Amino acid sequence: MKEGLGFSPSMILILVLAFMGISFFMGILVHSSFMYKDQSNLKKDSDKAWTLSMTAGIGITVWMFGYGFYMNLL
Repeated sequence: MKEGLGFSPSMILILVLAFMGISFFMGILVHSSFMYKDQSNLKKDSDKAWTLSMTAGIGITVWMFGYGFYMNLL
């Protein structure tokens, strides 16, 4: 008898959507901290700041998911 892997397609979809949502909102938090700090080299509607913030949001979320996964394996 073959056992399933424990991951259904709906579970994977929910994990991907949660990852994208958390990354986006982390990026928004980082972006708002950049924009409300006095910095003369970043404009308010800067694409550079937006890209940097979204990358930071993804990095923070990857760390959270990775650390959580690792700690569950111990």
